[in-house]
Amino acid sequence: MNNEREKLEKALTVRSEQGLHARVATLVVQAMQKFSCDVTVVKDGVEVNARSVLGLLLLAATEGTKIVVRAQGPDSTKAIEEFSRLIEHEDNTQN
Repeated sequence: MNNEREKLEKALTVRSEQGLHARVATLVVQAMQKFSCDVTVVKDGVEVNARSVLGLLLLAATEGTKIVVRAQGPDSTKAIEEFSRLIEHEDNTQN
């Protein structure tokens, strides 16, 4: 089965009014730890590891910013779904 090498990507829009700030970046990093695939995020040609809070903050992704999440590995689909849920839903930034 070619599932081991499955490579997916999805374009997303940051929905949070605060953008991809430290709290959201931390939630993303924690969520990505449970997946075995490689996950990266791309903005304006800059690609960072989705398991790096500093990398995600480096993107300086404000509300409305277009980013691309890429995943390669056996659980790529689930990783992208989880990443999308965290980035595109404003309610995840509240507390």
